[in-house]
Amino acid sequence: MVREPTQAQVRRELESGLPGLRPPRSVVVVGAGLAGLATAYELTNRGCEVTVLEASDRAGGRAYTLRHPFADGLHAEAGAMTITPHCYYVHHYARELGVEMDVADLVDSQFAYFMGGRFFTPDQASVAGSGLPLTDEELSLDVPGMIKRYVTELADELRPDLTAEEWHATPKLLPYDERSVYEVLRERGASPAAIDLMEPLFLEMRGGDLKSASALAWLRHEASPHSLTHADPRWSKIKGGTDNLPRAFAERLRDRIHYRKPVVRVRQDDDEAEVTFLEHGRLRSIRAEHVVVTVPFSAIRHIDLGEARLPADKIEVMRRVKYSSIVRVYLQVRERFWQGKAISYSTDLPVRWLRDATPRTAGPRKILECLLTGWRARAIGAMTEEERVGFALDQVESVLPGAREHFELGTSVVWDKQPHIEGSYILPEVGHEKLLPVIRRPEGRVHFAGEHAGFEPNGGSMTFALESGVRTVVELGA
Repeated sequence: MVREPTQAQVRRELESGLPGLRPPRSVVVVGAGLAGLATAYELTNRGCEVTVLEASDRAGGRAYTLRHPFADGLHAEAGAMTITPHCYYVHHYARELGVEMDVADLVDSQFAYFMGGRFFTPDQASVAGSGLPLTDEELSLDVPGMIKRYVTELADELRPDLTAEEWHATPKLLPYDERSVYEVLRERGASPAAIDLMEPLFLEMRGGDLKSASALAWLRHEASPHSLTHADPRWSKIKGGTDNLPRAFAERLRDRIHYRKPVVRVRQDDDEAEVTFLEHGRLRSIRAEHVVVTVPFSAIRHIDLGEARLPADKIEVMRRVKYSSIVRVYLQVRERFWQGKAISYSTDLPVRWLRDATPRTAGPRKILECLLTGWRARAIGAMTEEERVGFALDQVESVLPGAREHFELGTSVVWDKQPHIEGSYILPEVGHEKLLPVIRRPEGRVHFAGEHAGFEPNGGSMTFALESGVRTVVELGA
């Protein structure tokens, strides 16, 4: 078996133009998310006969921009949205494909809390006056100070292992993979109230899942330049909508991508791989030297793998990997009726996060976004669309009086119910570290890419998805 390339090797290969790559004659890519698009793009450029089968009617997967039903050309992000200066693969492909960047919505946002029916800010005096049951030490700190005390100081103790360029869970780090984020924070002395204040700033690790999420995956993220605590004015987004990046890939690939072609079976033998898919109510099959599967493991049960020759540990990992439950509700209002610009509120209501999703758009109309996570997302996800919008509007009215009066229309995205995806970004639970090599490992002629199949122990990033695609190309061309 060919040895897996390292993170540094994959990046060096891409930076140097993938020299000496010997791609197979033919490859079928299952899924046109960012990982599948990057795989197909690089292979196509090197003369490989590539067929991309996408179950939906668009490219991008969770890089998804909502443009309907909003008025005045407004749009909102339903999935990936923020790019740090360290998202190497996003910047690489944006430059190569001519995709422009803009300032991220998170830059200069007016962040505050709404808890116990009142607003307060993360500064020490405001937190101390919030009435929350904090410890005496916590009452003397602002929220960044709490993060320094409970998170940054621990991360510093685990350097250089934790922040190594090449991710490897050393013996010093592994015990943290057997404990949850919540456990470690409590062991460090954090009160439940302090954890509630810090959680919104953990970005990918928020979601009411801190009691099951791996502390190691969380610490790696919080110690990295992708952490929200390291945000600076260089943070960006794709100009005009995140979907412009997958759209640029798709334009280059054109007739290589076949939409509305859900794959239902993958098999392989010693000589070739075969993929069976649906086309206009009929079963069709295509053969190739290799198959790259980028489908999230949350939805892979819809593909029959009985003759794919996958070992038992791969099947077990597919069943075990979890994804975050996220619902995003969007309320279009006829004008900004609240004080301040670029508002972003963390609340103790079922609607956990409320923000202006259009902080830099011209015109009177605005879109307010409500984000629910964890069990709350699963609860509101069980509602009808009308009930969901009404529920969110009631919550927003209690935070921003006047919301109902200014409301025009609403819509939502329930990621657990998105066909062929069935979940948001990967949730690295306790024990996730030992799953990573199995997730990435190619099985004969079947390879695996996607944000869940990255080198890093946490997902939720476009750059990790793209990196996994390049890693797969390097595997195929070895």
